[in-house]
Amino acid sequence: MKTILRNFLSVLRRFRMATFLNVAGLAVAFAAFIVILIQVNYERSFDRCHPTADRVFRMELTEAGTFGLIMPRAFVESVIQSSPHIEAGTLIYPYNPAIYFSVVEDGKKVGYRELVQTCHPDITKVFDFPIIEGDRDCLNDPEKVILPESIARKMFGDQSAVGKAIHAEEDVESKDNREYTVGAVYKDFPGNTQMRNLIYTAIGETYQRDNFKASNYVCYLLLDNPGSVQTVVDNFNANFDFSKINKKEDVHIRLTPLTSVYYMNESQDGTIFRSGNKEVSILLFFIALLIIVVAGINFTNFNTALTPMRIKSINTQKVLGSPDNVLRRALLIEAAIISLFAWFVSLFIVYLLGSAGTLPFIEANLNIPDNLPIVLLTGVVALVTGIIAGLYPSWYVTSFPPALVLKGSFGLSPSGRKLRTVLIGVQYIVSILLIIGACFVRLQNSYMRDYSLGFDKDQIAIVSLSSDIYVKSHETYVNRLKEFSGIEDVAFSLEKVGSQDGYSTNSCSIKNNDLRFFMIFVSENFLRVMGIPMEEGRDFFPADELSETPSYIFNRNAKQAVNIEAGDKLESWASGTIVGLVGDVKFTSLRKGENNIGFVTGMPYPLTVSYIRLKAGTNINDAVSHIRKTMADIDPAYPVDIEFYDAVFNELYHKEENLRSLITVFSLLAIIISLVGVFGLVVFDTQYRRKEIGIRKVHGATIREILEMLNRSYIYIVLLCFALSVPLAYYGIKKWLESFAYKTPIYWWVFLLALAIVLVITIGTVTFQSWRTASTNPVNSLKSE
Repeated sequence: MKTILRNFLSVLRRFRMATFLNVAGLAVAFAAFIVILIQVNYERSFDRCHPTADRVFRMELTEAGTFGLIMPRAFVESVIQSSPHIEAGTLIYPYNPAIYFSVVEDGKKVGYRELVQTCHPDITKVFDFPIIEGDRDCLNDPEKVILPESIARKMFGDQSAVGKAIHAEEDVESKDNREYTVGAVYKDFPGNTQMRNLIYTAIGETYQRDNFKASNYVCYLLLDNPGSVQTVVDNFNANFDFSKINKKEDVHIRLTPLTSVYYMNESQDGTIFRSGNKEVSILLFFIALLIIVVAGINFTNFNTALTPMRIKSINTQKVLGSPDNVLRRALLIEAAIISLFAWFVSLFIVYLLGSAGTLPFIEANLNIPDNLPIVLLTGVVALVTGIIAGLYPSWYVTSFPPALVLKGSFGLSPSGRKLRTVLIGVQYIVSILLIIGACFVRLQNSYMRDYSLGFDKDQIAIVSLSSDIYVKSHETYVNRLKEFSGIEDVAFSLEKVGSQDGYSTNSCSIKNNDLRFFMIFVSENFLRVMGIPMEEGRDFFPADELSETPSYIFNRNAKQAVNIEAGDKLESWASGTIVGLVGDVKFTSLRKGENNIGFVTGMPYPLTVSYIRLKAGTNINDAVSHIRKTMADIDPAYPVDIEFYDAVFNELYHKEENLRSLITVFSLLAIIISLVGVFGLVVFDTQYRRKEIGIRKVHGATIREILEMLNRSYIYIVLLCFALSVPLAYYGIKKWLESFAYKTPIYWWVFLLALAIVLVITIGTVTFQSWRTASTNPVNSLKSE
């Protein structure tokens, strides 16, 4: 052990730069490995935070699409009451916008806009809410609400929130009252669950209770045992008349485990269900493994590169009687210690990244104590990596006969050269694949952002109002805003368009043809403010908004679906007249195909989302200040939030943005680690070829010719790796793009760009490291040999 420790300390003193590069490369790789594993585990364990998770199921219909997931209340109530195996059940109304609440602090009204979901009182039992204070059954009182700890602290500070009054400044869907009392506070749910950290209150007792037509609710059931699923399903399907909800005979219910919902990838915008792509999680896991493999190869190459400098010392020990197995064990322990030390450094890196919040594309909590099992697992991986990566160098450096080495005459075996070439080739393949992947993810994101959506999204500010402010003051709001010379006009809608993958859905009949479409409630000037030109018929008139009969304008996709013409009649629960048609308008993400969109005006709904069209050249800061002043004059307590479409699209495409950032960061990391690996291999080659280089220079070779010779073999390796990488990259990119209805072309120049990047980095590294050897006086090289 003394010999092992003495040799290890000697290595640290003699090869400081090599040790630093080894530790730095491994530490960064292990840090990336830990971060990715934490993120993958975050997604893999979605909804497993609930103690009842294995017994909670989402009830759905065997019909595809939104209408298979969102059901009428009467139907949900029928399912909940259908079996003794159902211990509890709840519906959730997921469509409530943020509600304007106020509390009184020191005699002053303070406003908050918070999301609310109405549900059954048993929701706390179904999901086993982690109640901090108050009564978990308080929702049996319709005037009680449950708050998450974050909202309770925001509203009431360090005071106990239970018993405190909050006032809704606008109606909550299904509720008759506006005065509420906090009945309980629950600990905030983590981010990886379908349950949101918002305000929960009981749905009105009779609201839509007997309605089998209006599909508005999600249903979750708590069973007595997971094995009861088929019994519950078969019993209900055999006894319920599905014609009550206008479903065909082949439509039935099914129960999906709560823990399976996330990876069903049904709502990528996250408005109703939080969703993820299992293939992306698998991809991230493999990227993590590839980074470890690249770092391990780099470690092996670097340790091998030190052979010319260490071999005489090691063989001197052999001459003095040290057995090969003792020396190899010492070298393995040395490699394991360096690897474990790098792992400890990586923990510090992860701590810094988590504390500083420098990885916004990582949704998981990077706090090390909260992820202890994963951290310990990576420690084992670090130990194994060090041992495996140290096997070949420890064998190789002790494989030479002592007399031959001490004489100064030992060579580079062909098998050893092939192995090191294969190892560096793996690094190149990984780097090329990641560069190509990062480029196409970036291209796809740019394609989605730059795609023509059929409306002018620039210079539009979006401000959400409360329903009461809209009803009482929207005319004052518009007039005050237009006093500012930079504001052209103001329009309104019920939902924020362009922010999600789904909107209020309606079924109708047009000329005896059935049509389902997104029903977007708007003000009469909405199309003009949004820059949507008419193609047929006319735009809305101011009189249309005041009419008792709704007026509709459809997009081109809906027109082509059922051959709509201006003047056609629409028959549904909101029958009206189609007054015009517009072109291709896209208000959902490009993950989906074309949607049927119907704009409707003349409906008695408060249009709480305002769109403020700014004139070209308007000072944005001045306009924002005027908007805030206008709102403060109308209601000083109202919390104003002003958005522009850049922020809206960032939220809509945040999954793709996160993936782009992840792959870009880890591509750069793989390139840097590979660069260090190439550096190590060049050190190795130049040390072994010093005599050859000296002889070539004696025979008249120039420095340029020497550098070209040294670069040539690496260029061949890069070209071969590129040829192997292209089909793999093409297949992977093609499969990934299949998840988008609108996709960027697979450009050939991206592959060449990846090749150019790797070639430039390789040639630069080889030239930089070889220059010193190539410019050395050949007399010195030959004398030392």
